[in-house]
Amino acid sequence: MHGADRWRRRPPSHRDGAHAIGLEERLLRAREAMRRGATGEALHEYDVALTLVPGTDPRAADITRQIGSIFRERGETDRAERCYRRSYEQASQLHYSDGMAHASNWLGVIAMARGCLAEAGAEFARAHRLASRTSNQRLNGAIEQNLGILANIRGSLDAAVIHYRTALVQFRAAGDNAMLGLVLNNLGLLHTDLRQWEEAARAFDEAFQLAEQTGDTMLENSIEVNRAELCIAQQDWARASSACARARALALRRNDGLREAEALKFQGVIAREQDDAQQAARLLSEASALAAACDDRLLMAEIAREAGDLHARCGSTDEAMIAYAKALDLFQALGARLDYQDTERRIASLAA
Repeated sequence: MHGADRWRRRPPSHRDGAHAIGLEERLLRAREAMRRGATGEALHEYDVALTLVPGTDPRAADITRQIGSIFRERGETDRAERCYRRSYEQASQLHYSDGMAHASNWLGVIAMARGCLAEAGAEFARAHRLASRTSNQRLNGAIEQNLGILANIRGSLDAAVIHYRTALVQFRAAGDNAMLGLVLNNLGLLHTDLRQWEEAARAFDEAFQLAEQTGDTMLENSIEVNRAELCIAQQDWARASSACARARALALRRNDGLREAEALKFQGVIAREQDDAQQAARLLSEASALAAACDDRLLMAEIAREAGDLHARCGSTDEAMIAYAKALDLFQALGARLDYQDTERRIASLAA
């Protein structure tokens, strides 16, 4: 059976040995597969696990949410959203506040990626209210981290720092090194935006060490992408190229369209800065198509802005203005104030 709900309806086959292997073992296998970046294997294990758990067991909501996260990481945003909404419904029926908060948090992430910042803020606020009923420090830290990302997109950098630091406190208290790595990765990006190179490098290095310790290949992938951005900001093209190559190889191995699109974007920037316009145009075009397929509008806007810079560098003013206008519209719709202002400055410079 094909379609969005295949994972929910397919009965276990005898070949799977679903009943011979218990629920706990299936969940353990799924988590281990996710740590290795084997999303297809993890999806299969969760798929079978969902047939073994009673609908009255809160773990049904958790498993549905985990399946949604696999789809999200693979860039299948619509399927991920459907899973998160179903997970919220399952948790709500059981008065499972922790599960409801988790689902709301991820629905906020989906809304944020689509540029629906008001909706994202509402979901994070709901998640925060629900999480306050529990003593789950890891969950509270995850929500604080996402509030930091949202503040960063809106250009409220001071608020972003506060949310990230609060998240770090929560994760340290929970002893959660995996989530500590995620927050440090975001802090590294914030330091890069602030042109604080040494602080950014330290944050990425510590985050990468934690990712290696926990076997988190997705985080390793994200850090390599962000290291590329840091090196580009420093105009260290050799190191930037190496980071991009590592990031893209990891993304391809993990079937991660979003991270591949980000790596392609930065490879396009490097090619442009090294005066290889044809290669830059090809890479940015591939990145744009992947970002659109993954429905990540912030990334689409960033790629359009880089394409505008490429056209401007080549003296194609009209094409540059078209690309900048696309980026401007997307940044405005996203509420990405700093990026919007930056694009406006590029347009003004081109028109001068």
